[in-house]
Amino acid sequence: MELSPETLRDAQFTERFRGYDAAEVDSFLDEAATALEELLAEASAPMAALAAERARLAIEEVRRGTLAAMEELRQEREDLESAVAELRRMLEERRRGVVDELARIDAALEEMPQVGGPGEAGACNGEGADSGADTFLARLEQAAAEGETPDAG
Repeated sequence: MELSPETLRDAQFTERFRGYDAAEVDSFLDEAATALEELLAEASAPMAALAAERARLAIEEVRRGTLAAMEELRQEREDLESAVAELRRMLEERRRGVVDELARIDAALEEMPQVGGPGEAGACNGEGADSGADTFLARLEQAAAEGETPDAG
């Protein structure tokens, strides 16, 4: 049988001749039930405090983990931003190198003697040497726009 305040309050006994005073028994059972309730409440208070402390510690652990994860993500973001900046710098250096090489090609083409007369296919694809679009860079851009690969000569 489980002993609880309700069990004590609900307890019933059969009456016998020359038995105990029913009022005294009922009074005693009420006092015992009240005392048991107080003991249970006292025992549950530390358990409730322990549960609350465990919950607080768990929340703190999750908070620390979240802060650590956020710091990791911030560091990864900084690393990625640095990598992007480095890639942009490298791209700009390569672009300048390509422009410089194209300028050298254009200068070399200008120094080359023109083959053939006007109207004949020569080094400039049939265009006159004076044409503004006659640089290798201009032909390269035009070919890129048309989806072709230009000839260097």
